[in-house]
Amino acid sequence: MAMEGMKSKSCSYAFGSLFKASISFKEGLFQRLGNGKKIRIDNERWHSSINIKPKITANHPLKENFTMIADLINTDRSWKSSAVWSLYRAKEAKEILATYIPREEEEDKIGWSLTKSGHFSVKTGYWFLQSKAQSSSEKTNFWKQLWKMDIFPKWKLFLWKILNHALPTADNLIKRKIREVNPICCLCNMQDEAMTHLFRDCEITQRIWRSSMGITANQGTHLLIPEWIKNFLSLFRKRKKENGDIMEIEFISTLWGIWLHRNEVIFKDSSTNPKRITEITKENIMRAKNRRSQRDTRLEENVEANNREPDWEVGQNRSINVQSLVVDGAWKKNAKSNQWQEAIAWKNLNNDPREEFAGKIFATSPVQTEAYAVMKALSDMQWRCSELIIKTDNREIIQALKNPRETNKDINNIIKDIKRLANSFNFVCCKKVKREEVNLAHNLAIKARKS
Repeated sequence: MAMEGMKSKSCSYAFGSLFKASISFKEGLFQRLGNGKKIRIDNERWHSSINIKPKITANHPLKENFTMIADLINTDRSWKSSAVWSLYRAKEAKEILATYIPREEEEDKIGWSLTKSGHFSVKTGYWFLQSKAQSSSEKTNFWKQLWKMDIFPKWKLFLWKILNHALPTADNLIKRKIREVNPICCLCNMQDEAMTHLFRDCEITQRIWRSSMGITANQGTHLLIPEWIKNFLSLFRKRKKENGDIMEIEFISTLWGIWLHRNEVIFKDSSTNPKRITEITKENIMRAKNRRSQRDTRLEENVEANNREPDWEVGQNRSINVQSLVVDGAWKKNAKSNQWQEAIAWKNLNNDPREEFAGKIFATSPVQTEAYAVMKALSDMQWRCSELIIKTDNREIIQALKNPRETNKDINNIIKDIKRLANSFNFVCCKKVKREEVNLAHNLAIKARKS
């Protein structure tokens, strides 16, 4: 209903709220192709990256014969190519013919176009709404950089609350009609507590800034606290090569220390003590640095693990007569015409040297071309052997087979059918190998693409 923009006339308040939210995300949604029976040709987006519309007019004679995408699919799960070329412009027709149709019957599903896997995430949904609501690219860039900062997640939320005036300081609580709130700053007991006063203008806070980072806080009193903080974060970002990242941690940790000690004074009846703020700040600086150090160690371990060539297996290898194939796809985009050309190939390494295949296909990307090559090899060898090793130089294909949740949405259906075909063998292993190891298939694919 959200894809079509149709809302029930009689619905509950909760459903109406959910409907409004789904409408906000409509531009990022697309119909993931299954059997095509629920996807209308003329008014629904069903491609992950572009909106494909037929070129025919409302009174065109073909209009009655082709209303749903399912009408463009043959019973053998292939495209009715003549109909596709008739209904769509050449560029869009190629996109359609390159779209893989699942071999098994399954319903169409809604996908999310702003993630590689096609699955919705709160993060991309948030940035999608932010990009629609904010016209200033500079403002958008700031928030992108904030959420990418290598700091504690609770610090990111803390900064967000400060910059959006959402912290429960005394002035904010009073505005929200909260009763029995003491409006006076608990640190200096001299002025009303507001975010700008608490984090910069309070005399206790100013002493902390001067002693911890050498910042003379009273020189920026013409700025509100959000702008004051943004200016410092931007300055530290520019000084990354000069220990700006360390200064960033110290600055945020000082803000955090002021806030935590303020809460200790209010909720734990502690006495105001600038040394306590310094203790909290130093403790959190050490924790943040240790966290980064542990993260760097994990990154090194991950790099080492990624350097080991991955593989994916199904079944058990019980025979010495295992056929070994190399596969490759050749995909190239013409700079002048902006059109792509593609071909796939496979070659058997340990049987008849003439046992090979090469041919042109429709595919929208290099990874999709490679996925088609793997599937073609499996399909052609299905009745020739029971145990098979397929070697590819594409790591993404192996990762998609191992982790379907993170599969690129352009190859999601192909990966499903690769797994289905693999289950018909006693043993299948897809291995990531170096580029030079698939040269035999690569040369065949290049020759086919150029022919």
